[in-house]
Amino acid sequence: MIFPKSIILALAALVAPSVNAFQIVKPSVAFHAGQVASTCLYAEEEGEAGTEADTSSSAGATDILNSPEFLRRKLDVIKSDIAQAEADIAVAQEQAEAGKAEWGPQMEALQSEYKNIQDRMSSQGGQQNTMATTVVVREMLELLDNFDRAFGVIKPETEEEEAIDAAYKELYQSVLDKFAELGVEQVETVGTEFDYEVHQAVMQRPSEDYEEGMVCEEFQKGFKIEETLIRAAMVVVAA
Repeated sequence: MIFPKSIILALAALVAPSVNAFQIVKPSVAFHAGQVASTCLYAEEEGEAGTEADTSSSAGATDILNSPEFLRRKLDVIKSDIAQAEADIAVAQEQAEAGKAEWGPQMEALQSEYKNIQDRMSSQGGQQNTMATTVVVREMLELLDNFDRAFGVIKPETEEEEAIDAAYKELYQSVLDKFAELGVEQVETVGTEFDYEVHQAVMQRPSEDYEEGMVCEEFQKGFKIEETLIRAAMVVVAA
């Protein structure tokens, strides 16, 4: 297809302004690129200058902290704090001595009273334990008396009777052992001088083995716990 010459000339006239516009804009783009590069270079230089300034400032601060004048002032402050602390301690000691002089005798009296109360409570507690033990032992004595009477009358003859007798004696001894664990002791009788505080004389009789006034026979066992008599021993005294 062949276009008329007039149309071709018209198209050429339209295209020409666009080409000229392109040629004008191109240098503008180059100018903006150069401006951006210049701005970045300025920022880098400014950053380096700021870093150098910060380093210089930090070094200056370190030099100030290590300077003799600063260290001397710091030492003076520490000495002042120590002196103030010592003064406070001295004041506290004076107050403590004053309080001790004022309240010391009363504190000693209170401590003495407290110790007396402790001793009294301990003594009362011991007495209560002794009383309780005394009551229990007295209830058990009737049983022991029955054992004593049986041992004095029954004489085992066969092996079976001997085994039974040994079992009763073992039980009897276990009761006495338990008494000993509780602090209960038997009253000494035969071979000792008669003592009216722990012995009850049921009779007197001449004796070839013991002097007059000595216990020569025991009828019934007596028991005591420490200085407390649970039951007096019934004895015979040599005349």
